[in-house]
Amino acid sequence: MLKKTIMNVYNAALSLGAFYLGGTMMSGKGIFAAFPPEWAGDLPFDSWMAMAIVGMIVFGLGNAVVAIRGFIRYDRKIFFSTLFMGALLFIATIGATLSVGEWYLPSVQLLIASVVQLALGLGAFILHFLRPESAGVTE
Repeated sequence: MLKKTIMNVYNAALSLGAFYLGGTMMSGKGIFAAFPPEWAGDLPFDSWMAMAIVGMIVFGLGNAVVAIRGFIRYDRKIFFSTLFMGALLFIATIGATLSVGEWYLPSVQLLIASVVQLALGLGAFILHFLRPESAGVTE
């Protein structure tokens, strides 16, 4: 039961983080005042606003749906959903880093967050099959 709660709280935290970062990007203040012109040709976005909207929809809503579903009903699909969202964040982080050609501190933090999400999903999935009673799964 604790593993279920940890995984769902982490998914909810990633969702809140995506909405917070998206809101900060939309405000256009601080480091988000001007979009780097050298990124415009390398990334599929040409402004912070477009990047914020996509991030909030994909990662904010996506992780929110996974977390809410996990809190309401805990079945095998929650493992796959968590793994999918972790893989999506991992691929997006690596893809953006390769496109820009440099590692930035936020890229490293997102990479770590995606690896933790993948580890939580995979760990709970493995526990479900090795010791279903310890994973808290009710099917």
